[in-house]
Amino acid sequence: MPGLYDSENGLYTPAQLTKIRSYMKSELDRSMRMLKRPGHPRPYFLSYLFRNHRRETFWGRLGAIMEHVVQAQNNVFCDVRVGSYRYDNVAEGGLHEDPEKQESYDYIPMPAECHEDAFKYGLWRLTDARYREAAEEFYERRSRELHFVDANRQLPSRVRRSPVTALKSSRFEEIDVDYWRHLVRKAGAVTRKHTAIKTSWVDFTASHRQSLYVDSEGSEQLRQQAVFELRAHLWLLPADGKAVLQELNLIEGDLHDLPSEKDFVKLIEERIRLLGTLEKAPHLHAYSGPVLLSPGAAGLFFHEVIGHRLEGSRLLSAEEGATFRDLQGKRIAPRFIDIVDDPTKRTFRGRSMIGHFLFDDEGNPARRATLVERGVLESFLTGSGPLPGQRELNGHARNAYHERPISRMGNLFVVNREPVAPAELRERFLEEIRRQKKKYGIWVKETLGGETGTSSYDFQAFKGEIMHAVRVFADGREEPVRGVDFVGTPLSALDAILCMGDDDTLDNAWCGAESGTLPVSTIAPSALLRNLELQAKRRESLTQYAMPLPYEQGARRGA
Repeated sequence: MPGLYDSENGLYTPAQLTKIRSYMKSELDRSMRMLKRPGHPRPYFLSYLFRNHRRETFWGRLGAIMEHVVQAQNNVFCDVRVGSYRYDNVAEGGLHEDPEKQESYDYIPMPAECHEDAFKYGLWRLTDARYREAAEEFYERRSRELHFVDANRQLPSRVRRSPVTALKSSRFEEIDVDYWRHLVRKAGAVTRKHTAIKTSWVDFTASHRQSLYVDSEGSEQLRQQAVFELRAHLWLLPADGKAVLQELNLIEGDLHDLPSEKDFVKLIEERIRLLGTLEKAPHLHAYSGPVLLSPGAAGLFFHEVIGHRLEGSRLLSAEEGATFRDLQGKRIAPRFIDIVDDPTKRTFRGRSMIGHFLFDDEGNPARRATLVERGVLESFLTGSGPLPGQRELNGHARNAYHERPISRMGNLFVVNREPVAPAELRERFLEEIRRQKKKYGIWVKETLGGETGTSSYDFQAFKGEIMHAVRVFADGREEPVRGVDFVGTPLSALDAILCMGDDDTLDNAWCGAESGTLPVSTIAPSALLRNLELQAKRRESLTQYAMPLPYEQGARRGA
């Protein structure tokens, strides 16, 4: 398999990146001079964001490597702004653009090799198409204003800034192919003796990305990032046909933060034992009452409840519900809670945060954003333009590939000013169960992911998918349960928070939204809620397999 810096299927060396940057600057200058058509708006701003992305995956099952794939991709996001800083072609915060249907979408990929003519040809074709599309968007925006009032018409489309140059680079460490093939085999073989598990797999993925940014204001920036994922998937089909799933999703920004082979195998064995417990656990159909969220579940809760709704690009769209639009300066959470997004932080207690970046995808310097202080809403995440009631920018605009960059979370910190020790937090949980005269409360230990709706024509609600929960009775007894997810609406959910723990924990994950799927980090402690609703998962029952596993008889004999 090719190494990280393979000439056609890998990353670029520092010398090659310098050449690519010179091609981009040359073509950008030429485009700004020549892009003009009589009677049509001229570009006032142009930027290129080049990404060189390599992804290597080892995927296996039951002790065998099923697939070992290396994928490399070079592409450029080209932003052409026509009109002026005061008024340009980007409408509604860019949330509703559909670039997949545009001509330029086909021109985003760039050559695998560092070849001047081929690269400049790609930039020419992409830029020419993007200019024509920008002009069309400009006229569409003007035309729409004949029928509808733009409530944000007085806001500048973009803020001119001083150029920033940051071009420091370093070489990534090579991947130990033999070690990861061995680990995937070893970890995958663990499930062979557990024949109740009908589907399982293990994989390791190493993603390396280099990004070069240049723009017509003079900024030149180089960014590098690596993300490593070690995962295990375990699927069991109980007699009732209602499948039980456990997943390990270990995502790190530093290879050395992943567990050792021994520790990873131990984690899989723990999940196998948990599957056996959950197989016999009763189903819940619905619940409303006290809920204790573990740090990971609490992080997901805040990410879905408040994180997406504080992405300021949404305030520029009439189609967004904008839950917190008119609440700036007002209390939206308990006084003991601060919420901050700070992508400039690299680590938390020694672990790398994958939501880290120093410049966003519009070339803006990333800054610490205090979103909520002592429960009061202070600000929103921004891109390169101001928001209603907020002129200060904090550099959070990001995208994954072809999408318009919008303001997105990076490193979201939920800070508890009044931390409660674990024993006291549990006692308060039990007290709340008794106070409400409930038979039990729910302790959400692990979640798989979540989703939320922010549009004005839909429900303003959120959902968290539960992977492991127990019900805790008023006398302290615990019993595992399955079959439910937590749901709610933002304002009532925030109002229900009673207290939070002292066990702040980092969770690295991927977040999807209009501008693509991006790496994010969330740091949060446990949280006790007075009330949260749980609803049933899909109740589909599957029939059992017609035949046993081919190795089942041998496994029973201890083979």
